[in-house]
Amino acid sequence: MISKKFGEDFNSTRGALTLDVSEVTDSDATGGVHTKTHADGWTITGEVHEDYYTWVNSFSATHPEYGTVAGDFEDEVTATSEEGFKHFWQHHRPTEWDYSNI
Repeated sequence: MISKKFGEDFNSTRGALTLDVSEVTDSDATGGVHTKTHADGWTITGEVHEDYYTWVNSFSATHPEYGTVAGDFEDEVTATSEEGFKHFWQHHRPTEWDYSNI
């Protein structure tokens, strides 16, 4: 298991670093926990937050080949392996945005 930390392993020049709602649902969800399986094999579960803007902080993701990636990109994310983290980051990179835009 590996661990990646905000401010050390990834950053946001705009403050927030969160998953887009489209990573966990195809609907216009405004709250609640949602799960979505992607064509690349990742199944991502996370709670949708809304305050003018919608986003996902804490999440868990599983892949049959790459294992698990879970956490919060504004804090800490753990992964089964470095390869799994890199694959997730490549295909589901979090969005940078500014909380003051809310």
